[in-house]
Amino acid sequence: MGEFGRTLDAKRIVAATPPQPVPDLSSADHRLDRVRAVGELRLPIAGPYRPRARLYRYPDGRLLWLVRLWEYDHAVSHLVSTAVLREFARVNRLPRVRADIDDLVDRATARARP
Repeated sequence: MGEFGRTLDAKRIVAATPPQPVPDLSSADHRLDRVRAVGELRLPIAGPYRPRARLYRYPDGRLLWLVRLWEYDHAVSHLVSTAVLREFARVNRLPRVRADIDDLVDRATARARP
């Protein structure tokens, strides 16, 4: 699966990714009581293979991406952090993908800003 597959290792994500800031939800409205889909983008992995990466905002403020990658003959879902996707875009020299990632993260955190 290559470098991107190694980047998606769950143990490595937990150990190497600093926690994202969690906004204070004490004044949040009731719409934040569930997981909310923010948006999605396509990841140019190889040739025409461009799986979707969907950004979700969890009630506690975490932002996680769901990426479904093919492994042999079936798709496997992976939850990854924003830092992992940014690193993927940086390593593969994809500034447009990095900008799309940052746009979706900004959209997800816009409500949490004072």
